[in-house]
Amino acid sequence: MISVQREGKKQNIHRDNVLVGDIIYVKGGMEIPADGLVLQSVDLKCDESVMTGEPDPVIKQSIIKCIQRKQEIKKQNLTHVGRHEIPTPLMMSGTNIIEGEGIMLVIVVGPNSTQGKIDEILLTQDDSKSPLQEKLETIADHIGQFGLYSAIAILIILLIRFTIERIEQNNWDHSKHWMELITFFILGITVIVVAIPEGLPLAVTLSLAFSTQKMLKDKNLVRKMQACETMGGANNICSDKTGTLTQNMMYLTTLWNYGDKLIELNTEKDTKCDLENYIPKEAQEVFLLCTAQNSNAVLEPKPQGDATELAIIKFLNKCNIDFEQFRKKNKELQYFPFSSQRKRMSKIVEIQDQQRLLIKGASELITGGCNKIYVWENNTIVDIDNNIKQQIDKAIVSMAEKALRTIGIAYKQVYPDSDYESIDNMNVRLIEKEELILVGILGIEDILRPEVPQAIQDSSIKVRMVTGDNKITARAIAKKCGIINDETGYNQVLEGKEFILLTGGIVCKKCRILVCNCPRDKQTAEKTKKSLRVDTVKNQEKFRQIYPNLAVMARSAPEDKYTLVVGLMENGNVVAVTGDGSNDAPALKKADVGFAMGIAGTQVAKNAADIILTDDNFSSIIKAVLWGRNIYDCIRKFLQFQLTVNIVAVAVTLVGGAVIKQELLQPIQMLWVNLIMDTFASLALATEPPQQQLILRAPHQREDYIISRKMFKHIIMQALYQLTVLFIIAFAGEMFLPEYKDDFDNSTDSKYVNYVNQYKYSDPEKKLMHSGRLRSYDGKEDDYSKDFAYNDITPSRHFTFLFNTFVMLQFFNFLNARKINDEINVFNHIFSNSIFFYILIIIIGFQIIFVQFGGKALACYKYGLTIEQYFISIAFGFGCMFWSILIKLVPDKWLPQIGKEQTQINMNKKGSVLNMKRGKSFEKKISVFSSAKRGSQFVNQRDVNTLNYQNNGAIVIEQNQINIEQAGPVE
Repeated sequence: MISVQREGKKQNIHRDNVLVGDIIYVKGGMEIPADGLVLQSVDLKCDESVMTGEPDPVIKQSIIKCIQRKQEIKKQNLTHVGRHEIPTPLMMSGTNIIEGEGIMLVIVVGPNSTQGKIDEILLTQDDSKSPLQEKLETIADHIGQFGLYSAIAILIILLIRFTIERIEQNNWDHSKHWMELITFFILGITVIVVAIPEGLPLAVTLSLAFSTQKMLKDKNLVRKMQACETMGGANNICSDKTGTLTQNMMYLTTLWNYGDKLIELNTEKDTKCDLENYIPKEAQEVFLLCTAQNSNAVLEPKPQGDATELAIIKFLNKCNIDFEQFRKKNKELQYFPFSSQRKRMSKIVEIQDQQRLLIKGASELITGGCNKIYVWENNTIVDIDNNIKQQIDKAIVSMAEKALRTIGIAYKQVYPDSDYESIDNMNVRLIEKEELILVGILGIEDILRPEVPQAIQDSSIKVRMVTGDNKITARAIAKKCGIINDETGYNQVLEGKEFILLTGGIVCKKCRILVCNCPRDKQTAEKTKKSLRVDTVKNQEKFRQIYPNLAVMARSAPEDKYTLVVGLMENGNVVAVTGDGSNDAPALKKADVGFAMGIAGTQVAKNAADIILTDDNFSSIIKAVLWGRNIYDCIRKFLQFQLTVNIVAVAVTLVGGAVIKQELLQPIQMLWVNLIMDTFASLALATEPPQQQLILRAPHQREDYIISRKMFKHIIMQALYQLTVLFIIAFAGEMFLPEYKDDFDNSTDSKYVNYVNQYKYSDPEKKLMHSGRLRSYDGKEDDYSKDFAYNDITPSRHFTFLFNTFVMLQFFNFLNARKINDEINVFNHIFSNSIFFYILIIIIGFQIIFVQFGGKALACYKYGLTIEQYFISIAFGFGCMFWSILIKLVPDKWLPQIGKEQTQINMNKKGSVLNMKRGKSFEKKISVFSSAKRGSQFVNQRDVNTLNYQNNGAIVIEQNQINIEQAGPVE
């Protein structure tokens, strides 16, 4: 509930019921429910990092005070004003009040608010298909065409034969021949039904559902099921460093002050140390001022603060320094917070009636502003000459090469009348850049996750590290991870600004500009009747030259990551990307698979992601790759099995109908076969657990056909074996299949008593099985039907044996389908999938029941098969496995290449969140990114009704539209 004033009355309402025109009372800890203007404020500060990524608080003041501040700046004739120097009166929904209180006028609510626009884009339905979906559609079309052409072929053959027979015999029997014609069409329909892979969607769904549940145990919370299988084809991972490749557990490990040597610190856990072992007692006061005093981190009641500051504070705590008490000794006068743009933080403190500026930040920036150095050893200050400069540079490089983040600490004497207001275009005060006294350089290690190097090495995927560290540190960390490989040339490191300068950044593919009016969602496109915006890299030719060897992007911003993702996808790669901030959301949404950090990630990032890493660990991404490849293999296993069954079933139906005008397998039997090859096969093969060796295999490509050469080899040659066996049984089984007397032979009331001693035996002396064919090859009633009334004939044991053999062939080929890469041992890890094992038992059990007790209802012989006949049938089926071993010996190169089916790359996958920049209209769809030019000022050239501020932090009210600019890169 929030407190509002509506119609002159103060009342409490739910945040969802806020309306335009309401007056809201805001205070610290509150989340802003709608966009609005500040009318009154008392020390009001807002955290807008969820929208902008900027960690420093934004001061909020009333619109009147903002106007007054603007006028003051005009009088001073300042050409550059730092970010937030002009407080903004605009409150954005979804942001949080840090401290203070105030009164706000609601101006935008619902889908038109800042948070509403983000939610709208995140909820936009993505019509793009995954690579596997595209491949399955292709194979389904091919299978459907095969079934249709087969049905047409059998229908034409039967009609031609029927016509010839009627002409030769010169007769027509209405009661018989019309039914025969109808049977032809039924056969054609049967062929189509058998050929259609109706079990394919079930196999995909089961595999995804099974994998999704199992992946949760591997710290992957899957939000979009198709992301599971997409990860199997991922060949590029754009990963953050902190917390993903590293543990985000930083330790102060190295110090430098003066000379050529680095001071290595004791980093053992739970071991106390003495600060005097590293820093002389006389110098400790200055060191503590620059580290303990110039810090906001705390350890009690729980560690809070920036990870870098916590690393320093933990070291001081380890040295038994009471930093909390030390901070109380000195009065803090001013605080200038750290930001990714400033790359430094500083405080002005009062020490014994003197004022001192304490500063720490990126070492190359801090040391660049120092002209003196405080030497710990003799407690003196000396000028920095060329020799000391070389020592400083050498120390920074030495630490960076050890993958240490280098932090410079310094101080200077300031006075009450010092100029604290003058700042440059990077929001850095001039007082922070000049005449500093260097105290030292700190080396902070963000410990690498121990499993990361091996995971990267095993994954066969190009991993690209995207980090905010400098190039030297980034390269060192990438080497430790195994990302950079100098031998292969995959070793290029670029800074974000260099990358954008070379590639030109992101533009609309149609308009060729960054910001355009092209709609970004389908609904808007339908309303405006315009084509959807497609983002593209401006200089594709340059990007293609860069990306093959681009291993690390240092000093990068979210828009750099987005540009990289778009470019990689445009060049046919399947891309996964990690992110934790709200401004990472466009890249997360755009990528084929977006991984958000479950611990460090914002809610906006999680909403944009496909998978959430619950442990923020890179190795969990590799586990997702493993599951993705396993899903792809499970689908391929199912396809190999089903396509073999389809070819055999269609061919048997076609030949049986064409040659003897008889269904070798009855419709009810085909239903059971369909149940085996669809439901049971999909359930068993789709739940195969992944084997670790899968991760060693190279990822499949977008353009790869889903059926490999090896699979094609097994499908065709297994079908050839099965058809050979079945046709021999169907057309020559009476010549070698043994028969035995049963109760039917001894029946005295049999309708066919005259034939009881001979009907089952084609050769009574040898007791061979009687043929079950209803007609001879010339189409006349013969064989089985010659001896018995055509309309009341019992199913033959011959065709019952044929049906059982067909099922046995599929049973053993079912086992063969577990291995699709020519592995010899198809029983390997079979007990790791209990479902598969149980389904094998179910198939055998039900097959015996159907054959022995199904009778005429299941088109089986009344007394089933004998033990000997079962063993013969099983032997034929077991032959599949020996035949499979021979097939595996056939070289793949002997087979035609069926695999390079180019699939369409869908580049319409939309970015999902607004990287809020001042200068973009709330009345229009806001561009995902602002200009790639870092730190550029927003200058609106249009007519201005009320105000027009051309500086960072300015508000612009134009034609009743409210615009803000909050540009700047964020890590």
